[in-house]
Amino acid sequence: MRKIFYVLLVIILACTLIFSGCGSSSSSSKISSTTTPPSQKNSTTANKKLKLGFNNFLKGFYSLDILEKSFKATADALNVDTMITNDEGKVEQSVQNVQNMISSGVDGIVFFGISDTLFPVVSQKCREAKIPFVIYDHIPSDKSMEILQQNPYFVGVVGEHDYDAGYPIGEYAANQGLKKAIVVTGKNTDTTHSARVKGFTDSFTKAGGRVLDVGWGNTTLADALSQTDDLLTAHPDVDCIYATGGDFGSGALQALQKHPNVKAKVFVTDLDPDILAGLKAGTITAANGAHWVNVDFATILLVNYLNNHPLRDSGNKAPVVTVPVLTLPNNQVSLYQKFWLNNEPFSVTELRNLTVPWNPNVTLNEVKSVISNYSIKSRLEEKQKEGLVTSDELKKAGIIN
Repeated sequence: MRKIFYVLLVIILACTLIFSGCGSSSSSSKISSTTTPPSQKNSTTANKKLKLGFNNFLKGFYSLDILEKSFKATADALNVDTMITNDEGKVEQSVQNVQNMISSGVDGIVFFGISDTLFPVVSQKCREAKIPFVIYDHIPSDKSMEILQQNPYFVGVVGEHDYDAGYPIGEYAANQGLKKAIVVTGKNTDTTHSARVKGFTDSFTKAGGRVLDVGWGNTTLADALSQTDDLLTAHPDVDCIYATGGDFGSGALQALQKHPNVKAKVFVTDLDPDILAGLKAGTITAANGAHWVNVDFATILLVNYLNNHPLRDSGNKAPVVTVPVLTLPNNQVSLYQKFWLNNEPFSVTELRNLTVPWNPNVTLNEVKSVISNYSIKSRLEEKQKEGLVTSDELKKAGIIN
């Protein structure tokens, strides 16, 4: 009897080992089949608070500072910590700050590239460190995009076509009967300003105007003031000044005051407080901008990615999304000041509705739809629904009849 007992015991133990081995094999198969692809290996979950790095190319420059302000507001809305760096207007510092952010342990990077040559360099650094990154404001060239799309840690880009910022200004100026223009702008290696200059030049010359001179290389208001002063001295018959940035516009206005005999109208891309004041006072004829919300949506792409919900375009590519450049009439300046500069054009609820974990099924098309419908009118109508602006205010601004 005892012999039978031992035989049964041996059989039971053998079966136990066999089934235990089968269980292990099944478990290994399951792990192998669900291994995340390289682009998501470092992704975190919604339960861990994320930390995003962000580079401001030059603190103290309004059109760049407002991008930082908007990024910080979006990060706060999405419950994300931030590490913000200052490139101090130096290309080499941009690269160093990316390395600093990687070394500090950020989960992802929201990157601004002042020069197209930066994108492949930063892409390689992020790839080596396995850090996801998204690009805001500047859309890389086709050549750089080919390189970026090969990087599994590239999440996408949200920016504007700066050519489309300059083109309508040149068209509008020509329609005003203006014929002789000067342009005050940034560095010719800065793709934002070079594209705006080209857009303005193409439309202005197409309509019969001439661009007499382009003042390149400005980085501050003081630079623009000095250079515009020189340009007005050299071209006293000019009747049109186009400034490709807010601080450049402010500098041009101050320089124009030193030349009372010059009867030139001023046009600006960027809607900062001084430009808004000029619109109200009539010293600036027209201005466009408000495209800095691109950083909000770039941040949204990255946060979704880091929460294991990448928003991909056709062919499983990282998306390239374009934000409209808005033209602001002077009767809407006060509302713009209130809801774009003093507050944020998109509410916390709206931002969260485009982001995991608040909307676990959000799609890229939803994000693109919000961006494509972005306008002064649509935002103010949304503020009315939120009870933040009255019908009378919208009627006065020409938003509704």
